[in-house]
Amino acid sequence: MDDTKQRELFSHGRLEGYKNTQEHEDNLFLISQIAHKIGILEIVVRNKIDVLLSAEDKDWIRKLPEKLLPCDLEKYNNDELVSRQTMGFWVKVACYHKIDDKNFETDFLDSFDFKKYFPKNKNRFKNTKEFRRYQKARAILGLLRLIRNRAFHFENLYKFTENNYPRLNVAIVNDEENKVYIAIQPDRIKDFLNDLLASFHPDLIGYAEHQGKRQESAHGGGGKRST
Repeated sequence: MDDTKQRELFSHGRLEGYKNTQEHEDNLFLISQIAHKIGILEIVVRNKIDVLLSAEDKDWIRKLPEKLLPCDLEKYNNDELVSRQTMGFWVKVACYHKIDDKNFETDFLDSFDFKKYFPKNKNRFKNTKEFRRYQKARAILGLLRLIRNRAFHFENLYKFTENNYPRLNVAIVNDEENKVYIAIQPDRIKDFLNDLLASFHPDLIGYAEHQGKRQESAHGGGGKRST
């Protein structure tokens, strides 16, 4: 498809946010490759947080502060309320209850290296010790939420700032209000998602990458149809 036709179909304004029409095409392809993984991670994180809080109070979702309370409390039961909330809701709830790090294994957080996803990332505040586990976990969840929102709104995941810094970035802030930005470069997004999947269970990576094969089997392609 030539550039003129792409601009007609996708709009000149949208394509202005990309280096060229090829980057727009590459971005849509990248989103198609990671969407299934993001969906799995969102469900897993949601369920882990719900299990953690339900162990203390099965009605925890109805006892949140007003700024976090989901709407239509009377319309849905607890399971329905849990299933209807956004990734942003779960990130805020984990932060409010200070259970960000409870979503991940201790060994995973201790060995987690942000430099893997962008060489200029830091693993510590300036002149201080390394990030604490909850700070790492909060940044991880924040990055997952950011990738999820931008991917599912079909925004440009390849975009960099004017300072050649990945647009996919979040801040880690300590008690002294010191701030460190953590970023993910576009060609490391899949690595980041795979590492998160493997942290929950090593088989989740394969589960996330074989959707097409399962669909083929479900429709009877290449094998005996089940009855």
